[in-house]
Amino acid sequence: MITIDGIHSGGQTLRSSLSLSILTQKPFKFINIRGKRDKPGLQNQHLTAVNAAAKICGAQVKGNSQHSKELEFKPSKIIPGNYNFDIGTAGSTTLVLQALLPPLLFAKQKSNLKISGGTSNPLAPQAFYIKAVFLQILKLMNIDVMVNVEKEGFIPKGGGQIIAKIMPCKKIKPLILTERGKLDKIHAFAVSSQSLREQEVAQRLLNGFASVLGDNLEMHKQYVASLDPGCFISGIAKYEKTIIGYTTLGKLGVKAEDIGKECANNLLTEINSKCTVDFFTADQLLIYMALAKNGKIISSKITDHIKSNIEIIEKFLDIKFKIEGNEISIK
Repeated sequence: MITIDGIHSGGQTLRSSLSLSILTQKPFKFINIRGKRDKPGLQNQHLTAVNAAAKICGAQVKGNSQHSKELEFKPSKIIPGNYNFDIGTAGSTTLVLQALLPPLLFAKQKSNLKISGGTSNPLAPQAFYIKAVFLQILKLMNIDVMVNVEKEGFIPKGGGQIIAKIMPCKKIKPLILTERGKLDKIHAFAVSSQSLREQEVAQRLLNGFASVLGDNLEMHKQYVASLDPGCFISGIAKYEKTIIGYTTLGKLGVKAEDIGKECANNLLTEINSKCTVDFFTADQLLIYMALAKNGKIISSKITDHIKSNIEIIEKFLDIKFKIEGNEISIK
């Protein structure tokens, strides 16, 4: 049994462990779960991911309770189907999806997932970003996944919902992405709760973004029903060969215009880095590169998240990553 110490890591290492355990049929023991976080142990979204992973493969699990700091997971065969998972809080729906997607790609039939909780969580990939950026890169790897945001869920109540349709993938195509190609257009998508319509929050987000990145810009805005007030803006640079994105969520006490500027400046940092994928996407692509047994991408930076994720992947799979500057490849 593989033993993993989570004293210095977060939920990402747990989710990767769940995915890889199911794919390789290797059991694991996870100790000191989120050991140095403000709230250590399994929180709702982590627990939902564990229980969901267990359900899609009939796993035997010990320690799957809230605040548990130790977990044993013994997988069985992948079971495709229709699943409904409810986090019960504003915990991230996309992080639960992150754990389930790799194994379900290798199921014999398609799967449909309905995941309820938060869609716009400040500590997780935003659902809109997953759909607009990450899944578009996965298409280059012959991976067919559709995600629809049925309802936005902001903190603290959540109440959002995503639906994912996952088609089986016979073979993942290696991703060799070392050039962007020409810039097509920059898009800014501003989404706000209906409760903030009178303050014209969505338009103000766009105004702030455009004050930084106004050239070759196409702007979109939408007001949505939600349990809590909230907003976000996603900046997306579409290139001939890739997509680079950055999302910034609204913050209490911060002007919408300033949130828009922050998003644009962060996207500009990604663009100026000459990366072929933003660092959020780079982190999430690692497991798929490993499963393809080949690949090369250029991140805007090499984060601790990326390093710890690589360490987990190399525990389960007989592959080695190579990092040169900001270039990540399979040896």
